[in-house]
Amino acid sequence: MSPSMDEGVDYTAYRRFFLFRTVIPAFVVPTVAVAILSRLLFHNTLSWPAMILLQTVSVPLWNTIRSTYADFRNTQEAKRLGAVEPPKVVGKWPGNIDIMLAMFKSAKTKYFHDYIDTLFEEHSSHTVNTRLLWGNQIWTRDEGVVKYVLATGFEKFGKGQRIKMNMETFLGSGIFNRDGDTWRSHRAMARPFFAKERISDFEYFEEHAAHTLSVLRGVGDSAVDVQDLFARFTLDTASSFLFGSNIDTLSLPLPKAGEAVMGPKGSAIEGEFGEFASAFESAQQVIIERSRFGVAWPVVELFGDRTLQYVQAIRNFLDPMVKRALDEKQKAKAAGIEKHAEDTNFLDYLATNTDDPEMIRFELLNILLASRDTTACLLTYTIYLLAQYPEVLARVREEALNACPPGQVPTYESLRHLKYMRAVLNETLRLFPPVPGNGRASTGVASAIPPSPASPDQRPIYVPPYTGVIYSPLLLHRRKDLWGPDADEFDPDRWIDKRVDRMVKNPLMFVPFNAGPRICLGQQFALNEASFFLVRLFQEYDRFELTPEYQPAGSIPPESWKTEGKGRAKIEKVWPASALTLYVKGGLWVRFGRAAA
Repeated sequence: MSPSMDEGVDYTAYRRFFLFRTVIPAFVVPTVAVAILSRLLFHNTLSWPAMILLQTVSVPLWNTIRSTYADFRNTQEAKRLGAVEPPKVVGKWPGNIDIMLAMFKSAKTKYFHDYIDTLFEEHSSHTVNTRLLWGNQIWTRDEGVVKYVLATGFEKFGKGQRIKMNMETFLGSGIFNRDGDTWRSHRAMARPFFAKERISDFEYFEEHAAHTLSVLRGVGDSAVDVQDLFARFTLDTASSFLFGSNIDTLSLPLPKAGEAVMGPKGSAIEGEFGEFASAFESAQQVIIERSRFGVAWPVVELFGDRTLQYVQAIRNFLDPMVKRALDEKQKAKAAGIEKHAEDTNFLDYLATNTDDPEMIRFELLNILLASRDTTACLLTYTIYLLAQYPEVLARVREEALNACPPGQVPTYESLRHLKYMRAVLNETLRLFPPVPGNGRASTGVASAIPPSPASPDQRPIYVPPYTGVIYSPLLLHRRKDLWGPDADEFDPDRWIDKRVDRMVKNPLMFVPFNAGPRICLGQQFALNEASFFLVRLFQEYDRFELTPEYQPAGSIPPESWKTEGKGRAKIEKVWPASALTLYVKGGLWVRFGRAAA
């Protein structure tokens, strides 16, 4: 039986879990059995080379037998439920090790999820089981499966023990790494801070948008890494809005065009903030690398947790804020002042509910991940696309300036009327969803999931108990059978003309902010923030130029994408990559042209 999905977990516990659930059954049992049989049948007369050979052969043989038996049981259970198992990927090596290695290689050299997309095509299915290391691992781009996992079958799926263990030292007990009552408690605590009346107050947006534009003016005609710039804008905004203090990263030096080197994601940054940003991004890289190893990731971390050095740097950055909040709590308590959610910020409200600095720190980190990286991703890729489509830029800018001319500050009401702006943002989210791949795990109950009407096989899809299900919003959002033959093209009009009817009838074909009970609490906050900033940007600038000559070495897509790639890989001018959230490898270097007065 799997450990409870609601309990706290730690790295040491997962290594024990991995040892007893994976290593001992898969490797220890067959090798010990061979040793015992050798003693009984051959009375220890076998030579050491012969013994080693037999034990080596016994491992794949034993696991193939176990896998075959498990497959038989799953097939019988699927029949009982009137379902069909998703196609199994069959590699050339035992345990599909060759498939796993191909996935690693593709992740480093090919377009995002290119290899998984190929597996879908090869098996003529939107859902496949990669069967890595003899274990079930289901991948899907089927919106019917996504709907069931995230919404209609929500209670049968959760983060799962493996996913939680993977992210434990980084995200800990935060909202994105818990299930059940713990998750519900976190969500209930955060919900008031994303209520309409709070996210309709644009004071924080204006403060930090004005600062960002001031930084841009200081850059002049030079190119700037907008991915880094937008990460600072969103981080400063989030810190003011949620924590009551401005981290003020926009005042720190920017990477310089022509001198930048690659950091964990974009351009490397120096100084104390650079340490935090690098640690924040490096920890995410470790998490995504762990996920590629599946249940076996502890094998590559036998001598220690690779996130610990990064987590310490993150703690050094966040702990002063946590200490301030706890100190303020004690002062308020001594003065007999009681704080409520409606009259305080998120950090102070957390402090009123717990004295545990670790719990507060993890919750801050989870919220920062969402508020910094996702909106920065949306703004970065919006600029990337507008730079390539000047006619779209001219049209969305005209709409924005008609609603809010230069000199005026955008309001909630003025943004509500920007229909084409929303279409541009939706189209950016479709092509480049901030979380391009996500996962859940089935609980102890098997499921028969109804497929979408567009699926090749209309029989329900069988998912065994305790099985990981990874879904790819990026691949789902680019399916031509759902979005039309131009699915790889940037066309905001698809959100305005009759093509939008497809999405209205089938809303789970578009899931940039997740869906179901765990849908992103900050969805409207992110859209408001992005819209507000773009309006302010359009008030001063009317030309965006990509400057690939300033991209750090190793961040330009390889020539093979143009000749061997498919879909957008053939036309992409940047290298989309993911470490929990989507980013542009090496950053996005852009030169802005000021509008005539």
